[in-house]
Amino acid sequence: MQNAKIRKKINKVLLYLLLCLLALIYVLPFLQIIGNSLKTYWETQEIPPKLLPKVPQWRNYMDIWVKMDLPLLRWFLNTVFTTSMIVLGIVISCSYIAYGFARFNGRGKNLWFSAIMCTMFIPIYAKIIPVYIIYGKLGFVDSFLALIVEPFFGSALYMFLFRQFILSIPRDMDEAALIDGAGYFKIFTKIIIPMLKPAIAAVSILAFVAAWGDYFTPMIFLRTSTKFTISVGLAFINSTVTSGRSNAHWLAAVTVLTSIPSLIIFFSAQKYFIGGLTVGAIKG
Repeated sequence: MQNAKIRKKINKVLLYLLLCLLALIYVLPFLQIIGNSLKTYWETQEIPPKLLPKVPQWRNYMDIWVKMDLPLLRWFLNTVFTTSMIVLGIVISCSYIAYGFARFNGRGKNLWFSAIMCTMFIPIYAKIIPVYIIYGKLGFVDSFLALIVEPFFGSALYMFLFRQFILSIPRDMDEAALIDGAGYFKIFTKIIIPMLKPAIAAVSILAFVAAWGDYFTPMIFLRTSTKFTISVGLAFINSTVTSGRSNAHWLAAVTVLTSIPSLIIFFSAQKYFIGGLTVGAIKG
């Protein structure tokens, strides 16, 4: 019995050590970026690179706004706008479509739902050419509409998450509301939506992180530099770094600032995020 307890403690310690090692592997590059953002230009060129600067250069975070001569604020505002619209579109469209699949029966419902789920396996690179042609004819190229229109038509992954959560809500509440004279839209807005808050938080976080860090889509559709999102702007700054026209420590500072909104959103709503994923997973 005593040996079993000792073995259990040893296994637990080894597990924690392994988890700490894996966490370090993921965290170390970000710590290196933070360190680079506080270095001088010449310190960023040292080989082997050092994690911490000799003297933290906090002024780097001021210099990126003053000396880089780039529309950083515009890029941030563009990203805030497009990300907000994408999250709004996904929450509205996916929750409503998921409500239909979870609550209504019809011929071929499961077949349609399976077909929608299969779209998750189609890479964006396979559909980008026809989408670009369509958006070009609609005049969406070099416009934020190219980024924010599609989410208002739903997304398979988020639709699936909403559907799983709605399936965990008892139908008795719907039936009681119908007896009281409520319509389906009122049931959705007054009963389902309030109970969907954990799922909405989870989907919003996932959609926010994906949209905030999306590089491929805005890179394809946006042409004017003042319309860039921050991810495309980072790539532009990186290209100037490699051509010797800018400084790597400024690039690191911009990268750190770019990461802050996603971290704030995740940690501020972490409880709802985990709850939304776990509750929706118990119902198949």
